[in-house]
Amino acid sequence: MSLQGTFNTSVQALNSQAQNLSNISTNIANVSTTGYKLQGSHFSTLLNHVSPVNQKFFSVKTTDFREVDKQGIITSTSRAFDVALNGRGFFVTNTEPGGDGGWQYTRDGAFFGKAVQLSSDSDGDGQNDQGTLLTTGNGSYVYGWAADENGNFTETNNLNALTPVMFNNNGVFPSQATSNISLQANLSAGSGGRQTVGLPYVDEAGVSRTLTVGFSGSLTSEWGLDMSSFGPNNQQASVTFDPPSIEFNEIGQIQAPANGQFTVTINDASGPQTITLDMSRMTQFADSGAFTVQNIDQNGFLAGRLQETYFNQKGVLVGSYSNGEIRNLYKLPIARFEAENNLDTRSGNIFLQSATSGDLELTGLGNSTGRTEMIVGALEQSNVDLADQFSKMIVTQRAYSSSATVLRTADEMSQAARELKR
Repeated sequence: MSLQGTFNTSVQALNSQAQNLSNISTNIANVSTTGYKLQGSHFSTLLNHVSPVNQKFFSVKTTDFREVDKQGIITSTSRAFDVALNGRGFFVTNTEPGGDGGWQYTRDGAFFGKAVQLSSDSDGDGQNDQGTLLTTGNGSYVYGWAADENGNFTETNNLNALTPVMFNNNGVFPSQATSNISLQANLSAGSGGRQTVGLPYVDEAGVSRTLTVGFSGSLTSEWGLDMSSFGPNNQQASVTFDPPSIEFNEIGQIQAPANGQFTVTINDASGPQTITLDMSRMTQFADSGAFTVQNIDQNGFLAGRLQETYFNQKGVLVGSYSNGEIRNLYKLPIARFEAENNLDTRSGNIFLQSATSGDLELTGLGNSTGRTEMIVGALEQSNVDLADQFSKMIVTQRAYSSSATVLRTADEMSQAARELKR
C-alpha cells in the first residue's frame, strides 16, 4: 500500500467511526423515548485498490441496522389508554382519519383522545354528540376493527377494513326488555293464606316495572297463583300465565310444573311482552308464615350512558355504561412483518413498510399462537442499554483518535519524502 492509499484508508476509517458515533449519539438521545429501537453500525471491509502487481488493500465501511425485533422493558403508567406490546408486532395508524393518508406502524402505545363534534344526538338532549378519536403522540390516528351491534369483530388481513378508533362520549346502550325472570324463594308451608313477592322487570318501552306474584295456599302442597302489573300512568295491565298453580312434594321440592317454569304474558301500553318465569329453585318449608326470598334475577336492563372506556388484554376497547352493561367497541389489530428490522423509520416513533420488510400480516390477539401479548396501563421503553452505549462510545473515540494518528503519521512521512528532493 502506498502512502496515498494510507491517506484514503485513514479518511474512510474516520468517516466510519464518525457514523458510528452518530448512531451512538442518536441512541443516547432516545434512551427515554417510548418504543424506540436501537440503531447500530456494522463494520465491514472495503476493497480500496488493486495495484498493477495485483496487490490488494482494504479499508472499512459501515452499514446501519436497527434492532426492531429486540423487546424493550415494559413499565407501568396506570393510564387506561396506554398499551404495551410484549412480543412481535406493531399498532396500525394512519395520517388521516378517513384512511386516505399513509399507513404507519408503531410500538409506541401512548394513545390520546382528540375531541370531535358528531352530527348525531344519541341521548336526545337536543345537542349534537361529542366524540373522541384516538391518536398517537405524533398526531396519527389509531385504527382498528369496529365491533358490530352484538360486540363481535370480523378480523381480516385488509387495511381497508380498518376504521379509526372513535367512540361517542354521549353513546347510549339501549334498554333490553326482560324475557326471563328467575326466583329462588321459600313458601311458608302449612300457613295457608296468601303470600306475595314483587319481581322487577323492564318492559318493552325500557321502563322498570314490577310483576306481583301471589301464592294462595291451603293445607295441601298445591298453591294457586295470581299475577298483576301496573303500566304507564299506573294503569293495571292484563296479565295471563300458564300453568295456573304450583305444587310441591312431601320434602318441599317443586313437582308441578316439572321444569318449574311459567309462561307469563303482560299487555300494557308498551305492547305485549312474554316472560319465562323460572321458579324451579323454590321450596316449601315451614317458616313462621313468612315468604323468604333468597334471590331474584332477570335479564332485562334500562338504557345506560357511556361512562368509561378502557382496553382489555385482548386489545379490545370496551365501553362501560351507567346501567352496568359493557360493550366491545373496537379491537386493535397487530401488524407483523417477515423482516421487521428492514422497516423504514420516520420521525415520531413511526415505521413504514419497505420493499425488504416482507408482507404485512394483521392478527387479532386471542386468535394467534401466543407470540404477542398486550399489557394495559403500561408502555414499552427504549431498548437502548445506556451502559453499553457509553462503552461503545469510548471504543469509537479511541478508534477515531488512532485513525487520526495514522493520517497524521502518513502526512509527516509525505513531508519527509518531499524534503529528500531538495
